[in-house]
Amino acid sequence: MIANTLDAMTAKIPYSLSSNRSENATHQGFTLVELLVGMVVTSIFLAFAGSGLISILQSHRQSEAEVDQHTQLNRAIDFIADDIREAKAVSTTAPSGWIVPTNYSAILYLTKPDDSTVAYYTFDTSSGSNWQGPQVIYRATAPNTAGNPLVDRVSNASPGCSGSGTSGFEVSPAPLTPTHRSVTLCLLGDLPNGTTEMVEYTVTLRSNEV
Repeated sequence: MIANTLDAMTAKIPYSLSSNRSENATHQGFTLVELLVGMVVTSIFLAFAGSGLISILQSHRQSEAEVDQHTQLNRAIDFIADDIREAKAVSTTAPSGWIVPTNYSAILYLTKPDDSTVAYYTFDTSSGSNWQGPQVIYRATAPNTAGNPLVDRVSNASPGCSGSGTSGFEVSPAPLTPTHRSVTLCLLGDLPNGTTEMVEYTVTLRSNEV
C-alpha cells in the first residue's frame, strides 16, 4: 500500500511543476499594449501637471512684478516729497534761463535753500529709451540736461488730480507758484497685469522763506 501511495505522489509531481510553470508564464510582465497605454496616460498626466506648474510660476512672477512696481511708485513719490519738503519754493514755471531738454516735459521746479534748482521731468519712451514706458520721471539739477531717472512704467493716463503736468504725473494746485507752501503729488503707474495704480502725497515745505 505504501508503494502504491508513493507511486501516486510521484505521478502528480510532474503535473504540479508543469502547472506552476504555466501560471508563472502568464505573469512574466506587461504586454506591449499595456506599456503603450501606460505611457500615454503618464504623458497626459505630465502635460497637465506641467501646464499647471507653468501657470503657477507665471502668476507668481506677475505678482512679484506688481509688488515691485508698487514699491517703486511709493519710493519715488516719497523721494519727491522729501525733496519738496527741503525746498524753500516750488513752482511749475521754469526759472529764468532754464532750458528743458528736447523730448522732455517739465513738471515741477524746486528752489533749494542755496538757491540751486531741481527740476522734475517726464520722458516719453517712444522717443527711445532703455527704461520701461510709457513714461519715465527724471530729476535734473542743471538746465538742458535730462538728469537721472527716478521711476519708470509711469502711465500715459491722467491720475485725475486736477493738477498741472503731463499724463501720469501731476502736481496741484495748478498753476503752482512760489507762494504756495503745500503741494499735492499724484503719480499713476502701469502694472504688469494691464491695470494702473495711483499714489498720492501731500507735502508741506518746511521753510517759510520765499
